[in-house]
Amino acid sequence: MRKATLAGFILLISITSWSQDKEYKTIVDFNDARISGMGGLMMQFTAVDGEFAHMLGGGGAVLLGDFFVGAYGLGLTNNIPVIRPDEPAYQTGDRLSVGHGGFWLGYSLHGEKPIHVTFSTLLGWGSIGVGSEYPETITDGIFVISPTIEAELNMTRFFRIGVGATYNIYTFVNLPGYSGSDFSAPGGFLAFKFGWF
Repeated sequence: MRKATLAGFILLISITSWSQDKEYKTIVDFNDARISGMGGLMMQFTAVDGEFAHMLGGGGAVLLGDFFVGAYGLGLTNNIPVIRPDEPAYQTGDRLSVGHGGFWLGYSLHGEKPIHVTFSTLLGWGSIGVGSEYPETITDGIFVISPTIEAELNMTRFFRIGVGATYNIYTFVNLPGYSGSDFSAPGGFLAFKFGWF
């Protein structure tokens, strides 16, 4: 009985030692990944219906190494008048309102360097409204895609400034007298990001 117990104990130790020598392989390796977060203020300087448009909002994201995944929201801050004299749906004094929010995805190329490039995309749902006051009398649902490229400056370990260019692509626009091309336009991008980078 003692010999069987001793043989079983030696076999168990051998199996345990052998299994510890094997390295566990996975498709995605998080062993060296840095996981943290960031959030902050973002702005776009673009055009809506041929007029200057200032979009203001913010976003937050989880940082997975140099990749980030999060959410954002942006809204139009300045008044843009509706000039469609042939459309009876609109009245004098009507103005446009635009807002959207959704996913914020991106990648920082060599994010550890003081100045580096960041690529990101905003994928969001929202609405365009027309009216002279809030709530607007006419609204329309939209989907927006905004690819962005930034020069990102590491000001401190916890603060970055991103300056770049974006292109807003508006889809599913069904307002009378308007199409997606009236809202789709290039623009400038500015972001103040706070987090553990």
